[in-house]
Amino acid sequence: MSPVFEAVVAKYSWIWIGLTFGFAAKYAMLIKRGIKVQARLVIADLLILPLVALISYSLCRQAGADGEAAALVTAFVTVCADRVIKLYTERFMRQVEAVTLRDVAKEVIESSGELRQAVQKVESAKAVAARPVSPEL
Repeated sequence: MSPVFEAVVAKYSWIWIGLTFGFAAKYAMLIKRGIKVQARLVIADLLILPLVALISYSLCRQAGADGEAAALVTAFVTVCADRVIKLYTERFMRQVEAVTLRDVAKEVIESSGELRQAVQKVESAKAVAARPVSPEL
């Protein structure tokens, strides 16, 4: 076995174990609730699985979890994949909205400054026009 393959297995094997157990547990819970498992549902979850793996790996790395703890976190995230992805999506959208609002507020402030300058120019022009003309000119 190549050293690269061994390193990959050592680093990610617990994540894969957690994904497998979490995937099985999710469908076991659906069956227990009486929900009929359809191929469409399985395919949708298989398509979501890579994103779940990335989220799980990120959470495990941030928490410093490895080994069985990483498998447990990954299994939990896999079981709750819909909620976790919704949570991350909402968090991302809030950050995008905050950046957008900040940019819009900056543009409004800049445009109001330009408006103030234009009004000041008009007022100055009116003041100059209202001055009496001196006969010396």
